[in-house]
Amino acid sequence: MKISGMVREILSVGFWLCGVLFLSGIVEAADHPAFQPVKELFAAMSKHDGKAMQETSTEDFQLLEHGEDWSMQKLVDAVQPQGKPYERKNFFSQIRARQQGNVAWVSYWNKAEIRRESGLRTVVWLESAVMVNEDDRWKIQLLHSTRLEPDKYPKNIPWVQFEATP
Repeated sequence: MKISGMVREILSVGFWLCGVLFLSGIVEAADHPAFQPVKELFAAMSKHDGKAMQETSTEDFQLLEHGEDWSMQKLVDAVQPQGKPYERKNFFSQIRARQQGNVAWVSYWNKAEIRRESGLRTVVWLESAVMVNEDDRWKIQLLHSTRLEPDKYPKNIPWVQFEATP
């Protein structure tokens, strides 16, 4: 079987690129383990558990929340019921995750269904997180969150509800 020069070159470049990606240590996965602390953070938010929220992140955690710079403490304070109980269900759809060594980033859709006495409110965000692996555990170092208007996100997102195990 004869392979033309053009096909041979394309195959050669393809094998070369695969080798470079393999040797660079970049890993990409559909449900990357580095995404787990993000899910756990939102599960802890649903339980109003500030301690569990802090355990998901690094000491220098930063949240860029819809144009504001928040610390973990500000996030913990924001999710407290303040005398007005509510129930929150969390749904995610991971878009992409990529890892290089002890650093990973994850992009995902985030949806919350928040039920109060006044009714049900659904909020959707497009988010990304930078994760670091500390002592064999992934932690959130940076979270960037953009809240979307109800009619401004794709309707075909495959949402998966996340419930933490007790």
